[in-house]
Amino acid sequence: MPNKIHNMAITLKQITSYQQADLEELYSMIFHFYKEYDSLHSISKTSIGATIKQLIKHPDNGSIQYVYNEKNEIIGYTILIKYWSNEYKGYILFIDELYIKPTMRSLGYGQATLKLIEKTFSNVTAFALEVSPKNNKAQNLYEKLGFKLNKNKTLLKTNLTHP
Repeated sequence: MPNKIHNMAITLKQITSYQQADLEELYSMIFHFYKEYDSLHSISKTSIGATIKQLIKHPDNGSIQYVYNEKNEIIGYTILIKYWSNEYKGYILFIDELYIKPTMRSLGYGQATLKLIEKTFSNVTAFALEVSPKNNKAQNLYEKLGFKLNKNKTLLKTNLTHP
């Protein structure tokens, strides 16, 4: 098992333009994310592109951010969605996806990324995320960082008539 890197200088960089050639690495990471944790979910470059375009056009709703390590290499990405909650009396930042490349895992980058997200978005009332039931390692990390199972169950109904 690799040793954890201490005092890492990771950075987040928001994707602010839709340049197809620059997004191939993002597509690759997203496809790997879904293959690992939700292989039954269908994802395409078209749907990823729609998400990118939506968040570029409406940055108040959220963002997609690359995660860079101290060598300025892309080691992952995160999709962050911001919305108002009456129950929590303020904005919630939903960490829709957080992905660290397999070769960079167990080095502390996931934890450092979450801490940087909390520091960067310190004006929100709460942070939320989902974790695959198969991903015990990530769930343990999230709990270690103070995330708790919400008392309510989230139910989801998809609109199958919408593309």
